[in-house]
Amino acid sequence: MSKSAQGLEFEPDMPKEALDVLRSFGARRSFRAQQIVANLGDDYPDLFVVEEGRFSISVIDEYGNSWIYGYLGPGSTWGLKAVLTRAPAGFVFEALEDSTVICVDRKTLWSLIDENSIVRRGVISSLGWSITKATEFAHKERSLPLRVRLRYFLVEKSDAEGVIKLTQRDMSRILGV
Repeated sequence: MSKSAQGLEFEPDMPKEALDVLRSFGARRSFRAQQIVANLGDDYPDLFVVEEGRFSISVIDEYGNSWIYGYLGPGSTWGLKAVLTRAPAGFVFEALEDSTVICVDRKTLWSLIDENSIVRRGVISSLGWSITKATEFAHKERSLPLRVRLRYFLVEKSDAEGVIKLTQRDMSRILGV
């Protein structure tokens, strides 16, 4: 794990050997603090390997509220799913401080996956890590007491004025039915 300037710890989501290969084929880019790198829905053709600095990953709800989903620091990657599937960015990706990344474009990444077993294993490992984290998050949310789940849900669903709009689907999701 590596430490950022803010003291948060980041665990690389891909083996070091794969990151080293990706670094040798990518282009270095720098971002200023508070610079939006990708918005929700953007076509995103590059895999990022964070070299220096910190980034936030956030989502925006139907009311326009932004929620920080997580943070990335040195050794972390971002954009693998978008690069592999051509899916639009599912998060807002923002530099929290002056930061540097290595960008590996889609064509280069696919070529490396085809030709380099270290990168291929790294991509599989990263996808497995993502599935594990998503499963842990879903399990944690579902195992919270109903009162706590409801509290989180109501805060999440309130708009800027504190008004909460609930649909039947919203209620069934929070109640787990």
